[in-house]
Amino acid sequence: MSGGPGMRTSRILAVAAVAVLAGTVLTASPAYADTTQCTPSGCGGEADFVAYGEHLWVRDQLADGHSAVARYWLEGGTGPFSIWSSGGAGTAVDGNLDLAEGTWIFYQVCLGEASTKTIVSGTCSAGVTDYA
Repeated sequence: MSGGPGMRTSRILAVAAVAVLAGTVLTASPAYADTTQCTPSGCGGEADFVAYGEHLWVRDQLADGHSAVARYWLEGGTGPFSIWSSGGAGTAVDGNLDLAEGTWIFYQVCLGEASTKTIVSGTCSAGVTDYA
């Protein structure tokens, strides 16, 4: 029999260390907004793009009679597409997109009238480009 109790303890500690390291590496990081845009004049609408999973969240933040809408364009110039948060102040909608890894998305957030799908002039953010 090779190795004594000290050798066995060392092996157990080494296996435990590898298990802890593997658990740390394999645990997914929590999702976070990679970029955020707000409508001008009080942030009545907000949009957050989360690259992990390709989510574009749209939030209506003010009881101003308008809905929040994110308009976005995809790599290749397709768009604009829209995601509306029309449930009233304090509500959010998750636009769960299906984008290829590394492709870009350009988006802006605006205020609008969901019933007619009309953007209110002068309410859109400057826009930002992010990557899936």
